[in-house]
Amino acid sequence: MTPVLFSLRTLLSSNRIRFSDGTFLSFSTLHFALLLSAFSVSTGFAEQILEGYSVVRGKDFAFEIKAPRRWVLDNEAARDQGLNLVFYPTGTDWEVSKAVIYVRVRSNEPTIRNIEDQVNDTLRNLRNTGSPNATAKYVKTLTTQDASKGQIYYFAGDKFGNFEATAYIQAKGSIHFITLSTRDPESFQQALPAFYSVVTSYEDLTKPPTIEREPRNDSFPRT
Repeated sequence: MTPVLFSLRTLLSSNRIRFSDGTFLSFSTLHFALLLSAFSVSTGFAEQILEGYSVVRGKDFAFEIKAPRRWVLDNEAARDQGLNLVFYPTGTDWEVSKAVIYVRVRSNEPTIRNIEDQVNDTLRNLRNTGSPNATAKYVKTLTTQDASKGQIYYFAGDKFGNFEATAYIQAKGSIHFITLSTRDPESFQQALPAFYSVVTSYEDLTKPPTIEREPRNDSFPRT
C-alpha cells in the first residue's frame, strides 16, 4: 500500500476561492506564507519549458534543477498559489494533471534548523488541521548532482487522500523541498522515476565545485 502524504498542493486543491479573472486564493497559502521564505526563479526561457533547467534563487541560496523527460517546467502556472516553480507531464497542466512536482524553500529558524525539525513541524501542522492520525516515514536518501543528500519521506494519514513524496535537502541557512503530489496510487508509482530525476538533478550553486562530483547525466534510480 502506497502511503499518503500531506503537502501544500493538498490544501491548495481543497481550500481556495476562484475570482472573476480566473485566479485563485488559497487559505493555506496565507498560512504557509508565514512559514516559507520567498524565492525567485531564473530560467532565461519561456514560461513553459519542455525538459528545461531552472535556477532557484533567494537570499543566501541558489540551486539548479532540471525537469524530467517528457515533463514541463513552468514558472507561472502556480504563482497565484505561492509556488514559483512546478513541473507536470506534457499534455497536461497544473490544474488537471494527476501528478505534479513543485519546489519550496524554508529558511532556518530558532525552532526549525534541520530536516527532522521540519518533518516534525509538518506533522504538527497536519494534526492541527484535521489529520490527527498523520505519520511520517523515512524511505531513503538520494545523492544529488552536487553530492548533496535528498532525504525522501512519505507522510500517511492525510484526510484529502493524495499520494505524495517529499525530498528534503539541508542547505546552509535553509531547507529545500521537492514534492511529488499525485491524486491516486497508480499516478504516484508512474511518476516516482520522474520525481527521483528532479531530486538527483539538484545542484547547489553556492557550493564550490569538487572533483568528486559526477558528470551531469539524465539517469536516475528506479523502484
